[in-house]
Amino acid sequence: MKIRSQITFVSLALLITGSSPPYVKAEPTQNVSSSLQTSTQRDHNSVKKAMHDTLQLGFPGILAKTSEDEKTWGYAAGVANLSTKKPMETDFRFRIGSVTKTFTATVVLQLAGENRLNLDDSIEKWLPGAIQGNGYNGKQITIRQILNHTSGIAEYSRSKDADFMDPKKSYTAEELVKMGTSLPPDFAPGKGWYYSNTGYVLLGILIEKVTGNSYAEEIENRIIEPLELSDTFLPGNSSVIPGTKHARGYSQPDEASEIKDVTYYNPSAGSSAGDMISTADDLNRFFSSLLGGRLLKEQQLKQMLTTVPTGKAGIDGYGLGIFETKLPNGVSIWGHTGGLLGFSTIAGGTLGGKHTMVVSLNSLGRDNSPNPFTNILLAEFSK
Repeated sequence: MKIRSQITFVSLALLITGSSPPYVKAEPTQNVSSSLQTSTQRDHNSVKKAMHDTLQLGFPGILAKTSEDEKTWGYAAGVANLSTKKPMETDFRFRIGSVTKTFTATVVLQLAGENRLNLDDSIEKWLPGAIQGNGYNGKQITIRQILNHTSGIAEYSRSKDADFMDPKKSYTAEELVKMGTSLPPDFAPGKGWYYSNTGYVLLGILIEKVTGNSYAEEIENRIIEPLELSDTFLPGNSSVIPGTKHARGYSQPDEASEIKDVTYYNPSAGSSAGDMISTADDLNRFFSSLLGGRLLKEQQLKQMLTTVPTGKAGIDGYGLGIFETKLPNGVSIWGHTGGLLGFSTIAGGTLGGKHTMVVSLNSLGRDNSPNPFTNILLAEFSK
């Protein structure tokens, strides 16, 4: 899903349609850094080449980190700052956009495993009146359907009231949900598939209703602290990426416009659907733990990995906050993409969590450009 004049927090467009929002011209010279904490035996030359090829699509900089059998490898190319030409580094923090959804879904599934809610409960049971009217009936929409985007709840970024180009504007979760439900349902519950950030903002509200704590507090208590993800943050309304170890984020609505530095951006427009900040190391640890069965009970992990068809190229089934991508070589990657103004990310790995990868770009890229991640994944996960 892509809206030319607005920023969506889907960035599934990066995998679904092979296209992405605004264009940033790449610098003709590229700085390169490489980090081999404990090198694997895998030849990463093809990964490096794929990363440099991606820069030619119009991205200022790129970083990647892999973890395979507890051995890590990292590489960065291009620039983190177009003005100073500061090179990209592998340990930089970045906005992860919709990769946030996997964290939110994990908390919901943990609550299901604790018998504090049932995935087949209606959203009306927990949030009476939240999804009613204008063609909606919350009694017919289940938590599971919200998790796998089959609820039919409309995407709030399509609303005429959505203006996500203002970097200082703040939104409440309730405002975002209201914008989504001001539009009619995309289809009857369970009768189709359409990516809905509105649904995942609703899940954040659900988490607070069930636990008495905000979704941010629950993610911190259940995931960030136990896994010691020291560079992962839920910023709320703060427009700052903590610390100095991060790239600048860039946007250019169209090729005729000036490149804008959008590093400082209020991520409340993403809420529990896309507001988080992290690093490649932290995301590798998260997905390794998740896919390795260390965050969810067996039954809940099985449900997370049970997919529905999307009808979208590049997504071979969407589960509960995670999706499967089958590479041309037959390898399946489980993870998520994410994009928030200024940054694009993909994170995930193979079942069992022994081999994971994270790639981040400091721009959302060019309209109708090829998928920036496919060839990198194919190079890394070659058989």
